[in-house]
Amino acid sequence: MSLNDHQYILYSKQMLLADVSEQGQLTLMKAEVTVVGVGGLGQLVAQYLAASGVGHVHLIDDDKVALSNLPRQLLFSANDIEVNKAQVAANKLQQRNPDSQVSAHPTRLTSDNYLTLFNTISPQVIFDCSDNFATRQLINRIAVERHLPLFSAAISGDQGQWFAYLPESVLTKNPALNTKPHGCYHCVFPADSLLSQNCSQMGVLGPAVGIMASMQALAGMNHIIGRQVEFGVLHRFDAKRLSWSKATMAIDKHCCVCR
Repeated sequence: MSLNDHQYILYSKQMLLADVSEQGQLTLMKAEVTVVGVGGLGQLVAQYLAASGVGHVHLIDDDKVALSNLPRQLLFSANDIEVNKAQVAANKLQQRNPDSQVSAHPTRLTSDNYLTLFNTISPQVIFDCSDNFATRQLINRIAVERHLPLFSAAISGDQGQWFAYLPESVLTKNPALNTKPHGCYHCVFPADSLLSQNCSQMGVLGPAVGIMASMQALAGMNHIIGRQVEFGVLHRFDAKRLSWSKATMAIDKHCCVCR
């Protein structure tokens, strides 16, 4: 695989980075990723991935575009209302980014269908852009079972968070990643946790969603091209004060998912 003249110009700015270069661009173009949730977070993550030339982007979401989505889900327009988000996003991103194959899976990811779905796709990385606790727990379990690096973000009100999780099975096979074992999402937020409501109930400002999605997409791309990523750290963002804090994701020795 090699770049043609058009691709050299198209991706020239990111290839000017010394640790990306042509080799990093080719690595992106060979990569396959899955984005679960194509709302405020997912539609922006998908745009960054496809525009950067990621080879195959799978979009999973059963939701339809609504009028209230438009102020923060900028990929969509009024003409897309009542149409499935994954299908709209895939169509638009495929037209804009012919180097990237964008596939829509217009279904809700559930414990009943994830085995069938993930037997037909083979992502190297999974992005959790969902908007509910149960789906985040399921995606975490999929990451552990399928040995997938997970990049997750969420925001509700003025409080956002993102983290990168690397299953211990992946770490064991790739010691060069230079990452210590750490807890998974279930270790930090057990299934019986009482968490605050999602952004559809609490409200959120569009740029705050964009910040979380940008961090999520950047971390995932850094991992794909071989840059060092801070796995096992929960990054918290206060959108009102524009401040960050972080905490280590400790391992729960009794975790029923990753232990």
